[in-house]
Amino acid sequence: MVPKTDFLADLRARIHEHAQQVTSVFLELDDAQLAWQPKPGEWNVLQCFDHLNLTHDYYAPKIEDGLAQRRPANPADDSYAPSFWGRIYMHFSFNPKYSFPTPPTVTPADDCLSRDVLHRYLAKQEALLQTLDAAAAIDLRATTVPIEKFVRFNLGDCLKVIVYHDRLHIGQAERVLQALQEKSA
Repeated sequence: MVPKTDFLADLRARIHEHAQQVTSVFLELDDAQLAWQPKPGEWNVLQCFDHLNLTHDYYAPKIEDGLAQRRPANPADDSYAPSFWGRIYMHFSFNPKYSFPTPPTVTPADDCLSRDVLHRYLAKQEALLQTLDAAAAIDLRATTVPIEKFVRFNLGDCLKVIVYHDRLHIGQAERVLQALQEKSA
């Protein structure tokens, strides 16, 4: 178990890091660089962030439902620990040796993406920071969130999944940029 204050501080720091990287690296790229694909069928930078936006859109209403439960935190035991399903999901999702097909609901568009995708992502980071503020008074372990039929995460799982998932695909966008730079060298 992790004290909730430490858990939320970690998520906040990661969100700030992600936003800083988008601002200082990806917003500095021109449209051709943002749309460049290493190979046909592989995602470009904009598609990586479109996927993240779609993922935030998927989780946001579920998280809002969890926040609406308003299960107050118990000051004597105010911590985060993953739920059974959250632990399993995170084990497979955050382990680079496992790869899964992207579900259609979070598959990025093939074309017609603009740098607005990056601005939408930054707005979602601001909204996520506000969500963390709201979650500070809620029991992250006792507040359950239905994810899929028969699968429930706790609220802390949802928050961790979305922030850590962002890091995975920002890393993917970095690798796309690195491949472009190597090609151009």
